[in-house]
Parts: sequence; C-alpha cells; structure tokens
Amino acid sequence: MGLFRPRLLIAAALVVAAFVVATVAGGAPAAVARPASGSEPSPTPSPVHVRFVEPAPPGLILGETRLTVEASTDDGTPIVRVAIEVDGRQLSVLTTPPYTLTWDAGSRFLRLVLRAIATDARGRTGETTLEARPLLVGQYEEVRLVTLYAMPRDLKGRPLPDLTREDFTVLEDDVAQTLTHFNPGRTPLTIALLLDASNSMSLGGRIDLARKAADDFVDRVEAGDRLVVLHFNDTLHGDVTPAGRARAKEAIAAVRTGGGTALYDAIVKTAEGLAAVEGRRVIVLLSDGRDQALDANEPGSLFLFEEALEKAHRAETTVYTIGLGRRLDREMDLAGRHSVKEILDTFARETGGRSWYPDRAGDLAGVYRQIVEDLRHQYALGYSSTHRARDGAWRRITVRARGAAEVQARGGYYAPGTGTGMSSEAP
Repeated sequence: MGLFRPRLLIAAALVVAAFVVATVAGGAPAAVARPASGSEPSPTPSPVHVRFVEPAPPGLILGETRLTVEASTDDGTPIVRVAIEVDGRQLSVLTTPPYTLTWDAGSRFLRLVLRAIATDARGRTGETTLEARPLLVGQYEEVRLVTLYAMPRDLKGRPLPDLTREDFTVLEDDVAQTLTHFNPGRTPLTIALLLDASNSMSLGGRIDLARKAADDFVDRVEAGDRLVVLHFNDTLHGDVTPAGRARAKEAIAAVRTGGGTALYDAIVKTAEGLAAVEGRRVIVLLSDGRDQALDANEPGSLFLFEEALEKAHRAETTVYTIGLGRRLDREMDLAGRHSVKEILDTFARETGGRSWYPDRAGDLAGVYRQIVEDLRHQYALGYSSTHRARDGAWRRITVRARGAAEVQARGGYYAPGTGTGMSSEAP
C-alpha cells in the first residue's frame, strides 16, 4: 500500500464555491489525462502506449505523491525507457518496471503538467500528459493507494497463469474495490534473507547447511532484485542497505552462531530497514526455535509477537518463513499461548507469504528454490480505497480470482491515523 497524505489547504469560501459551481456546470476535473499537444497528430497511431496509473483522475497533486506509469507495445516489443517530466523538467528516467517514483509536489496551489514518454527497443515512442491542480477544500483529505501481490492457485496448489484484471475481485472489509493497477509480470523486489544464528543453529551442522542454501538462493534470484543478508541471535547483525550478489555472499559467509533467539526484535528491525526502500519488499526468515534468551527462561526480544506482526504490516513487507525442526508444532512460546509453527504460519499467512517446515537442514536448498519460484508467479494489483476514515484501524482484504481454490495475498493493512499503538482489530 502506498499512502498519499497531501495536506489540502483551507480555501476561502468564495474560491471553494466557485470550484463547486464550475464542477457542477461541467468544468474540468482536478486532473485529466489526454494525448500530448504541441504538434499535429500523426496519421498513424503510435504502437507504443503509455498512461498514468497514479495519480488517477481526479488526482490530488499536493505534497508527497507517487507517480506510476504503465507502458506497452502492440507487438510485444520491450519497453526500454520511460521518462517522466513535470512542467518540462525531467524528474526521472526509469528502465525497468514498475515505472514508479515518489515525488514531492510541494504545498502551493499550482497548476502542474505531468508528462510520460515511453521508448521501446526499436526506438519508437509514445507519450501522454496529465494536467492537474490541487483541489481546494476546507478540510484534510487523503487518498490511499493499496498495492497487493497475489498468487492464485488451483486445487492442486499450482499457480494460475494468464489471468486478466477482470478475473480478480478485491474486497476491503467486504466492500468491492475497483482495480486501478494490474501487472501480470514479475516486478523487481528487495529481499532480506534473515537467518537465525542462535546457539542451537550450531547443532548438527545446521548453520553450515543454512549458509550453503542461502548462497544458492542468492544465485537463483532475478538479476534485477536487490538483496539484504542479516542474521540474529540476541541482536540483529548486518547491513540493511540493499546490495548485489557479491556483497550478499560475503554477508552469508560471515554468519557465526552463538547466543539466544531474539526473533521478534529481528523482524521489527528488518521491517523498519526495508520500510525506507522503494518498491516491493520481502523477508525470507529461517528460524529453528522460539523467541528466548540463551541462559534464562525469559523472552529474547523486547518486542512482542503482535508488535512484530504489526510492524511487518506497516512496512508492507511480505514474510516467508522456514521453521527448521520436527517438533515446532509442539514447542510453545514462553507464554504458552502459541506454538512456534503457529507463530511462523501467522507471519507468512497475514503478510501474503508462505511457510515451510523441512525435517532436515539438508532440505533447505529445495525450500529456497520453491520460494524463488513463488516470487516469480505473482500478480501486482492496486486500488484506491473507498474507505476514507482516518482512524488507524485494521482494514481486512479479501482477494478472489477466477478458477482459484485459494489466493495467496496479504490479509489487510492499517489505515492512516494519529496514533501508532496496537489496534484491537489487528489479526
């Protein structure tokens, strides 16, 4: 979910009334997309198509704003470049999808012209403009853009390919939402490999096999993906700055075991680090036991399970979990409320990931390969929420797809609000 939180200035009553009258009389909306002007139209339509997905008319262009562009060609020729301009000034040139950036539109009441120019591999171009101005109202307003990554599966658990936008239904608190963004292709992502390096991982050569499997995972991820490798025991170790494969492999080789298991603290701090990264975010967590200090029957973390789950939700991070061990369904947390398996299952299910429980550390390589495949077969869906209440409450999301027995997607998000405490409506 991306959040647009523009603070809309309080307008004089006369100006607001004039705007309302103009709108009722058939005046132009706050933002409209139209073909670029300034030259005679070509007798042959361009085979390169481009449009603004975000902001969608009537766009509220004020403050920190996310711009998203869709580009395609009639004959399937790849798009190699999308340039985005504002009032003739180039903001960015994007070379790989998703064509998205966050931009500060400022706080003044100004007319703005956004322009996107797409170029394909044959040098052909297409362009579009979006003319926008801030909407003056006598109150604070907010537009929430919710992004989901969905994996529809059939009765045998196999991914369903070749679905279209019309094949998906998205409900927010049982209210149908209109999809404004749909991408059936894989989008680049930032993956944080989060490895348990507590003392118990030294038993039976587990950490050696975990390092080897993680190294293989790094080799298999897509070339455009960014990687973060972290390990934890009593504290979190490593650099949360995304990097390439070489640095990821160096970080894996540096993992050493010792100490307790501060599982929840590790998830909180990893999610906080990823929250500052643009685009899709994923945590792949490996752990072999409950959150516990090494030499005492007390928690290893300062944070609670519920707080760690909320942090993952607020950072819009998908969590894939791997529980290493044969009795995690019977190993309870220190409060005696949930088994380790229940905890790992909840992290995965509620954030749109999956969970695995290999019997042996030697099976880890196969699990990591399954995760790579899982990340390759997901649809990106986006909608602007119809629920405008700014109450910080939990919004439950249900995703359905034609022919799917189940759809793997995150279970919801927290609406914006003035507080940051735990919500009674959280899962």
